[in-house]
Amino acid sequence: MPKPKKKRAARRTVEQTPSSKAIDRDRIGRRTGFIIASVFVALISIILWISYYFSEDQRYLRLTVIEVDDTTIRMDYFLKRCQASGSDPLSMLSNLAQEEIIKLKAPAYGIEVTPEDIDWALRITASGGSGNITESEFKEWYRQYLNEIGLSNSEYRDITATSLLASHLYTYVAAGTPTIAEQIHLHTILLDTQEEAEQVRARLKAGEDFADLAMEVSLDALSRENGGDLGWLPRGVAYESRFDSEIFNLSTGNVSEPLAYYDTSVEDLTLPEAVDYYLFMVSEKADAREVDEKYLPTLMDNAFNDWLSETMGLHIIKYRGINNGFDSETYSWVNWQLSKE
Repeated sequence: MPKPKKKRAARRTVEQTPSSKAIDRDRIGRRTGFIIASVFVALISIILWISYYFSEDQRYLRLTVIEVDDTTIRMDYFLKRCQASGSDPLSMLSNLAQEEIIKLKAPAYGIEVTPEDIDWALRITASGGSGNITESEFKEWYRQYLNEIGLSNSEYRDITATSLLASHLYTYVAAGTPTIAEQIHLHTILLDTQEEAEQVRARLKAGEDFADLAMEVSLDALSRENGGDLGWLPRGVAYESRFDSEIFNLSTGNVSEPLAYYDTSVEDLTLPEAVDYYLFMVSEKADAREVDEKYLPTLMDNAFNDWLSETMGLHIIKYRGINNGFDSETYSWVNWQLSKE
């Protein structure tokens, strides 16, 4: 019997209909259009980003504004600090340079600040000085505060750490402030105008008593009460530092020329009421005398400021800007940027 023939499997081909071909072409067209559009948008975005990145303002924001040895501070951070503190840009230049010096020098004195120190300082600030604040209260305060001043967490923690280092350095330097110093026994009369001061000085030269005249004409209430007697003063605690050389160079019993004193509470210093005039007299001098405790804080401040000034002189500090250093153009541009905030 003949073997039955195997049936060959029929090959079925699916032929596309005209409608399915159109659908595929449409799908491919949409995909191609999407790719082209995406590439176009990407190119536009890149062009805009390049234009923004190399725009004048953005270039200026990337400028180095302060160099302290090998450390640099950029313009964008400088603007943040000015905005957060409300400080004049020129003052902020000095402040930031001083901060860098403090960070550089503190380790040499064995002064360090830990993350726990920073945490505690932030909590003290948040609680108004008591330190009593819950974790949730602190987090909410800190979030709002950073948002208000426009600084990041790391930036503000660094500022806090620097402040703590400065405080420890101040304590270290101030501890060495001498409590025995050269001093003078000073007397003063405050007058409204230079003409009045000249008239009173003439009366003193004619032999009138300093204390009597102080009680009669001095504008300063304390001077009137004490007959102009300010007691013993060391160098560096006079009303203005420029007075130091004048009063310490006075011979005993002599009266100074009228010395102008500018009242900074008066906005327009060209007005007559912005200027008063002092007459000084030294009745005694001592090369070494115990300093009154009320003057020690001022002397400690002076000692720290002198140390900081001397230390800054040992480092290379440069102020940069748009052209030649932190010039008038840079100052104007910075103020313009701050006004936009």
